[in-house]
Amino acid sequence: MRKKNTAPIIGITCSMEYDDEKRKIPTAYAFDYLKRNYHEAIERAGGIPILMPNTKRTENVENILELVDGLLISGGNDVDPVFYGEKRVARNLSLTPERDHFEMALVEKAIGQDIPMLGICRGMQLVNVFFGGNLYQDLTFEKKSLDHTLEGSNIYDKKHPVIIREESRLFEIIRKKKITVNTSHHQIVKTVGRGLVATAWSEEDGVVEALESEDDHSLLGVQWHPELMPDKSSKALFDWLVQSAKDYGLRRFD
Repeated sequence: MRKKNTAPIIGITCSMEYDDEKRKIPTAYAFDYLKRNYHEAIERAGGIPILMPNTKRTENVENILELVDGLLISGGNDVDPVFYGEKRVARNLSLTPERDHFEMALVEKAIGQDIPMLGICRGMQLVNVFFGGNLYQDLTFEKKSLDHTLEGSNIYDKKHPVIIREESRLFEIIRKKKITVNTSHHQIVKTVGRGLVATAWSEEDGVVEALESEDDHSLLGVQWHPELMPDKSSKALFDWLVQSAKDYGLRRFD
């Protein structure tokens, strides 16, 4: 049995790949995976990370959530447009519906239990879709949007400025009106979901860069990848998640 003073446990979702006989590395079989940067960021903030596989048995989600005090919904492939009522129109989508179903179930149950949550990149987009929002399937469908992709690179070194709304949880965490973030996404928020509010925007084109809950729920999503940025603002996000999870864990034992 866990003790009351145990460091908070943060469940982190994983990306996934399906079976592919043509794929030789690392395997032709389906697998879940995650960049180490995610769980290393949680550990630096004082949390205990555990990775959660994309199980088809979503009925087990409640039992899974019994193991954690907070959630990190990680980045990865695109959210299937079917979840926001659209047909696939972009040709460059990379879809893993199994992951979508699992994470949607996680978010639903976590919201009901008031479990703290941080969504990163795809994670923010999935949370927005869960709350009834939608996405531009590709940023080229929004004429005002600049290129937020890595342009063929596999290193997250492309950056741009972001403006943060002062009356927001994000500002309380970072304590800055303007920060520089990395960028690696080809989809962007179109309509913000019910119960959410946009609290940061790309200075150059107004693309939504952060969402949070309108109520007191500890829910925050950012479009960039703070796990890959060794600065104070990025560390503050993980510190917030771990502290919120710690507070939740203490309430749990009361």
